[in-house]
Amino acid sequence: MRVHEPERGCEVSVNTRSQRLAQKAYACIDGRTLKKEYSTFARKFPALVHACGLAQAVAFAVAKKETDYLADLAAVLTAGGHQNVPNPDALAALTRTVPVSGYLRLTRDTLDAAVWLKRYVEAVNTDEPDNTKVEENPHA
Repeated sequence: MRVHEPERGCEVSVNTRSQRLAQKAYACIDGRTLKKEYSTFARKFPALVHACGLAQAVAFAVAKKETDYLADLAAVLTAGGHQNVPNPDALAALTRTVPVSGYLRLTRDTLDAAVWLKRYVEAVNTDEPDNTKVEENPHA
């Protein structure tokens, strides 16, 4: 989206938060050879956050040494306006120390970022089978 600013005599690019998240997620995924573990984790992380909560999901990712994914997630969150999450360690620490209202916002924003990473992983990895396909009903 472009907005014209007459006082400056030029057009200014204005991106929505969702557009900034999408652009950064694409930059993280594009042109990269993704490991199967990364792809699998990226697909499952949003559901993990829903099931366990953000703090436990991030702790699980740290325990499983999913540092590449957490680094990408932190980069997308930073692009979305969370300047206090420059790296995976800061994200993990913040999930343990932020007040409840901040935790809820961070959870919502992390889910948004994780969904963009998941979308691009699925778009790039067309050779891997999609485990989310619905089986046809043989009795229909």
